[in-house]
Amino acid sequence: MNQMKQSKIFDTHAKIFEKRRNKKTVDTKWRHKLLATASGDILELSAGTGTNFPIYQNVTSLTAVDFSLEMVRYAREAAKEMTFPCEVLLENVEKLDFEENRFHTVVSTLSMCSYPQPGFVLEQMVKWCKPGGQVLLFEHGVSSKPIIANLQKKLDPFLSERIGCHIDRDMLEILQHSSLHVTKIESHFFGMFHLVFATV
Repeated sequence: MNQMKQSKIFDTHAKIFEKRRNKKTVDTKWRHKLLATASGDILELSAGTGTNFPIYQNVTSLTAVDFSLEMVRYAREAAKEMTFPCEVLLENVEKLDFEENRFHTVVSTLSMCSYPQPGFVLEQMVKWCKPGGQVLLFEHGVSSKPIIANLQKKLDPFLSERIGCHIDRDMLEILQHSSLHVTKIESHFFGMFHLVFATV
């Protein structure tokens, strides 16, 4: 999908995400569990409206990135509520040019579904993370249940054009082909959602 078209789709989602930002939802406990160990200088990719910002505990600084103008607008307002330095950038993650070994922690929550090149983005995370640093992912993808997986694959061509997100990606396989050192994976809800703890 054209990146400009995709960003416009997420612009239309921004108000919905902003309304959910401070509410407890089905994924709130997963976010808290994942981000409990996030520390130091943190990079968050595709940060949306800033849902994760108040969850971070041991932050030196937070750099958040999203390619949706409306998401960034809300996230910058959320950043003002934080007690730690928080910069929100309007950028396409696949075109980011951070220096190597810059961040202690790199975070992505529910964003790998939208990148044209998810494997490339994982390798960029490795590059931007300091040696010994951590990469924390909360992602969704194809179910481990064949009946659900088949339905996802049938619906994906229709949904991806309308919501800007693929629902049939095999995130575990994509991770296997990356250079991340995965230390723990927790899968939930028919194997569609994954908490991934990895080091560099």
